[in-house]
Amino acid sequence: SGGRLVLRRFDRIDAAPIAGTTSASGPFISPDSRWVGYVDNFTLKKVAVTGGAPITIAQLPGLPISPTWLDDDTIIVATNNGTTGLLRVTVGGAEPEVLTTVDRAHGERGHLFPSVLPGGRGILFTIAADRPANAQIAILDLASRRPRLTAHWERTAASTAA
Repeated sequence: SGGRLVLRRFDRIDAAPIAGTTSASGPFISPDSRWVGYVDNFTLKKVAVTGGAPITIAQLPGLPISPTWLDDDTIIVATNNGTTGLLRVTVGGAEPEVLTTVDRAHGERGHLFPSVLPGGRGILFTIAADRPANAQIAILDLASRRPRLTAHWERTAASTAA
């Protein structure tokens, strides 16, 4: 249910469609700006910004959400499958690697919106919860694979006063 990706140069008004991207959504750019990654159903794909045939990166166990491309040519992505957590995908092709696991017993409903931190050593992400007030922000240290909480929103009497 996506659309066609188009490329527009900064010095031009018109845009040119990128071939083979008729069902693209959620575009994201490689760190070197040479590739556009995108979602096509349950598949991550990439296409050169100069055009050409799209290349499949990986099939995922759910609809990809908020992919982020790291300098080491891996992509961290969440999915709408509430059991997978965050996944790491090698751009050159490999099975997705599970980085985090959703803890449903403690009210977690998903690990979403990954964003690479400067230096590529960690990933900032949201831990969605059964109640929005229980959502948390965490950092996943890519070396140790351990998430640590950085923020937790709490509803207080002051925040409910109008």
